[in-house]
Amino acid sequence: MSDTPLLSYIVLSYNYEHYIDHTIRSILRQTVQDFEIVVVDDCSKDNSVEVVKSFRDPRIRLLCNERNLGGAGSYNRAVSAARGEWLVNLDADDWIAPHKAEVQLEFAEKHPEMDVIGSYVAFLDADGAPHPNAEVLENTVNQPHDFGRVDTWVGTNNLCRSSVMMRRSAHMRIGLDDPNMARAPDYELWTRALREGCGIATVPEKLTYLRLHSSGVTHADPLGTLLELSYAMLRNLMPLAEKRSLYPTIQRILAWVCRNPEVSRLAPIQRYRLMGMLMQATEIGDFASFKAALSNPENDEKWATSGRRAMAMFIDGAGPYQDVRTLQREVAAQVAAAEYWRQTAQNWEREYMNVARAS
Repeated sequence: MSDTPLLSYIVLSYNYEHYIDHTIRSILRQTVQDFEIVVVDDCSKDNSVEVVKSFRDPRIRLLCNERNLGGAGSYNRAVSAARGEWLVNLDADDWIAPHKAEVQLEFAEKHPEMDVIGSYVAFLDADGAPHPNAEVLENTVNQPHDFGRVDTWVGTNNLCRSSVMMRRSAHMRIGLDDPNMARAPDYELWTRALREGCGIATVPEKLTYLRLHSSGVTHADPLGTLLELSYAMLRNLMPLAEKRSLYPTIQRILAWVCRNPEVSRLAPIQRYRLMGMLMQATEIGDFASFKAALSNPENDEKWATSGRRAMAMFIDGAGPYQDVRTLQREVAAQVAAAEYWRQTAQNWEREYMNVARAS
């Protein structure tokens, strides 16, 4: 095996003895064989480690955490240990089509500007049968999303982590996962990649098989998910929208957070602080700092007033909210008009230069 393989598969495992054998075998059957497999076991209590050790392939490297680090911490350990040009995600309960790497690498060759490349996904239940909601889920995720647009990411993540391969160089440039996040660290990573100028795309072919079962953490705590998504939008999407003068997108972010049903589970003062942080595009460190800020009464004077005003504007049916929608339409029309005249001016300039050269 090369010291610098083309691909480093990252397999995170916690009590997945019934699934991980199938996951690893799907990697070993790949048509592209220049790879290593970095398995991180997060203190499993079942026989997951023994299953991994039963494989004799020297390309498999097993790292066992001494204490439970969670998904983000385990992922960071795997990324730090990986040596490949591409880091390929695959959770220990999912599996991939035999030609997945080949298809994605061909796509990367044709689109060298892309740093993060996913695929369409087949949704399955715990037993590997089609999920009851597979059609609805696939109609949402398996679409030609423009992941370079900030709007694509407002409150939603249609990039499945188990489908993604990412250039190691890009990952090292933008940093690792936030280890304090449990429900949306991938969303934060993708939006950070967008903020830092990485190209993101998906191959429109079902190459990844994703199990949805009760062991997943993303939907176990909807309020926690809301807070993690809000933090990622504050940290990554708001500055990018400001930079690109996407004021209707900023309005969409504020409205999405304010009108999310889970916001009602926060104490009123925490709702105001959250909206105030978003309104003022507050610079914040990691997710732990974000949560601490939401609970700190010293921030009331700084954020609470603007947060209350924001909630008054964006609640359903509020008159000011309708005014904002009108303003949004007017701004969008102005932006479209400016873009039209910019393109028209460029066309006139090209025609003038062609005539000048011809004469």
